[in-house]
Amino acid sequence: MMFETELNRQQICAALGVSESTIRRLEHEGLPFTPVGVRSHRYNLDECKTWLRTQYVPAKPARRPATIEAWQKDDAFMAACRRAELRMKPPE
Repeated sequence: MMFETELNRQQICAALGVSESTIRRLEHEGLPFTPVGVRSHRYNLDECKTWLRTQYVPAKPARRPATIEAWQKDDAFMAACRRAELRMKPPE
């Protein structure tokens, strides 16, 4: 099977195993392409793979707090709610 040297967006998505929105985002970050007409782009698979290996640095995902940290915040909130409830509750 022989591959074309220039691929359209759907073909590059299939070759790299990513979505079209990912390709659009990577274009903004510098993924090499050749404009064809007003809206179309063509991609060289070898150039794109080289760019991904050498240039692309994915953004770090936001760090989520550890479960223990989250629980401590929840415990503090629940304790404050209990104190407020005791202050509002009429004496028996």
